[in-house]
Amino acid sequence: MKNVTAKWLLALLCSAAVVLPSFADESVVLIISAESKVEQLDSLEVRKLFLGMTVTHNGDRLRPLLNEADPRIKDVFLQNIVSMTDMTYDRRILLLALQGGRSLPTVYTNSTTLINSVAADPRAVSFAWAKDVQRDKRIRVLRVLWHD
Repeated sequence: MKNVTAKWLLALLCSAAVVLPSFADESVVLIISAESKVEQLDSLEVRKLFLGMTVTHNGDRLRPLLNEADPRIKDVFLQNIVSMTDMTYDRRILLLALQGGRSLPTVYTNSTTLINSVAADPRAVSFAWAKDVQRDKRIRVLRVLWHD
């Protein structure tokens, strides 16, 4: 009986080791189209872009696409990219639109639609879970923005 229990426990631990990394190893990455000319964006450029300021590369004005497909990714964005609360961020973007005549960033609530939009537009910049874009050849990852 002890031998059967030990084997069962070992099998359970091995299966947990295989499953745990997929939950524990989550990353949010900065993504662009594989066709984009952008090679890199530093933290300040990313923050400016998502705060509604003009960011250009190779003469092209970049377009931020907001990923709100999942409440967790929105929280990561607010905490680690723009360093603002949800309410403060919304006020900031609305104020820029009203006073500066700037257009609001396009918001996506579906990750597949977001990824398709980024892939189709070489000026689009967004963020996504690494697991959602890792095998998509139409998308290029510029860098990891957050890692669990």
